[in-house]
Amino acid sequence: MLNTLTRKYSFFKLRQPEPQNIDVDLDRNYLLNVNLNDEILTSDTCLLIGINPRYEGSKLNLMLRSRYLKGNFKVIQVGSLIDLTFSSTNITSNTKVLKSLIEGNNLFCQELVNSSNPIMISNINIFKRKDSFEVAKMLRSVTQYIKLFSQSKNQNKINILNPSLGNVGFANFGNLKTITDTDLKNSIGIYFINNSFLTSNVKKFLNLKLLNIFQNFKGNNRMLVTQNSTLDTKLIAQLKNGFNLNNHLHLPNTVFFETSGTYISTEGVVNRITKIVKPLGQTKND
Repeated sequence: MLNTLTRKYSFFKLRQPEPQNIDVDLDRNYLLNVNLNDEILTSDTCLLIGINPRYEGSKLNLMLRSRYLKGNFKVIQVGSLIDLTFSSTNITSNTKVLKSLIEGNNLFCQELVNSSNPIMISNINIFKRKDSFEVAKMLRSVTQYIKLFSQSKNQNKINILNPSLGNVGFANFGNLKTITDTDLKNSIGIYFINNSFLTSNVKKFLNLKLLNIFQNFKGNNRMLVTQNSTLDTKLIAQLKNGFNLNNHLHLPNTVFFETSGTYISTEGVVNRITKIVKPLGQTKND
């Protein structure tokens, strides 16, 4: 709907808060496999790369825990040391370990080679890194070598988990540009829809303003509109003061359980949701 609006009225510019170098030609490049649950049941090894499924995908974490309790299942982590509510092995938080896995110089190469139908799961945030193309290439190489040397019957691929349902829908727009300082300077108003001000790109603009990077920038009668289920007054005040936004209008959104409609799940399936809690005040569905 937003894309249609920008095509109909050229003075609207649609932007995303952070860059994402995602190949959207195939859904498998940015989604979980639809048959992931069946693959987990037939696997004995899972490699988690830079992901915390307990926080980012509770359903996925429950599937892994259920499989672990059945026995003969190893979970290997590449990332921060976290508690998944079941036993796992953390090998490092450095991306250089992926290179060692590709070269065959890592001790855990034996685990992957001798495993049955190993599964690899990562986070969509890897595509926000500056070296995202190199990391994605390393991940593809790992899947190719696992397919060649392991006792795998399935077509191994990297599963990508989206921590937010909104990211799944917007991932289909591969040509969506990232917001820049030029957009902030030339616009008569900024409309943030379901956007967190804690993203690195938005925080960068706030820090640059504090360093007087935009000291010569002046604007009048500019408006800031926010539409979200939460209201961060501190960061909004910084935006208003930093970029001369005179007026602010906040449109409160309903939360997930106060909404009826459809959404694209992290597996690419269109699901229907039903409102189970009556919204309070003037909150409305986005």
